[in-house]
Amino acid sequence: MSFIGTGRRLAQGDVGDAARAIGISTAVLLAFLEVEAAGRGFDSKNRPKMLFEPHVFWRNLSGKLRDTAAAVGLAYAKWKRNYPADSYPRLEKAIGIAREPGFRSASYGLPQILGENAKDAGFHSAEAMFETMKQGELEQLLAMVTLLKSWGLAAKLIGKDFSKPESWVPAVSRYNGNSYAANNYHVKAAAAFIKHDKGIDAATGTLLPPKVVVPADASMLLPGMKGEAVRALQGDLAALGFKFLKGIDGRFGDETEANVRLFQAGAGLSIDGKVGDKTRKAITARLAALDEDMSPPAGKPAETPTSGLLALLLAILKAIFNRK
Repeated sequence: MSFIGTGRRLAQGDVGDAARAIGISTAVLLAFLEVEAAGRGFDSKNRPKMLFEPHVFWRNLSGKLRDTAAAVGLAYAKWKRNYPADSYPRLEKAIGIAREPGFRSASYGLPQILGENAKDAGFHSAEAMFETMKQGELEQLLAMVTLLKSWGLAAKLIGKDFSKPESWVPAVSRYNGNSYAANNYHVKAAAAFIKHDKGIDAATGTLLPPKVVVPADASMLLPGMKGEAVRALQGDLAALGFKFLKGIDGRFGDETEANVRLFQAGAGLSIDGKVGDKTRKAITARLAALDEDMSPPAGKPAETPTSGLLALLLAILKAIFNRK
């Protein structure tokens, strides 16, 4: 079968529509997305972002089918930190052994919903969920909010002061299990909510610069903009190895501008921190050159701000000397 989808990203207003569909505020859903969702819903080949879990495949099989999967390394009883750069070959082999159990044993898309939870996300099977997620990030987002409602989490995401970490515990603990505390998801969610709801940097208490929503006909993304187009840009840069310590939040602030400049320096483009046609095409080309599931190959480090910074400094020095 073909695993390739549309690659369609979220459009402006999609998050607000999804939030209203389950009766929570847009700021709450934006914060939840920032903490819980992957930066992109698709990989470099426009396949839904996916992680196959052999320990889940093990529990979805029995008898000779389990023995067959275990013999080729596709199933084992306990979780191991043993993930290839691209999980799709594993999925393809797994569904060849047992189709629906194979689909049930991977997590998919922007929200990384495990196939075992497909029915709670509104689908009759894990394969049906995967096929729907191939249609776009909006479909992936709707699967997530359906899951939130099925698990009773939508009711836990209203009527509280979500600037306080403890208000997030009922939702993030159910969504993540016991790992929520070790990863400080409740603290991160509260900080993200303060940013999206109040426009305040929770770490410093300072007021963030106001952001202008990206116009529908915008041909260039600029510092000071916010919206789904910016979130898509951040997700693409993150997939190329650039770090977003403040989160993939759809806000074109200092960190996003710095990463754009680093990318431009490394790509030999004019360094202006703006994303026009040339920079967009260069990012798309770099993503298309990736031959794995949005992860650096084993033994090869991702492009980092350090190497990008060196390229930026060299470019600036060259420009200074050329003016003399």
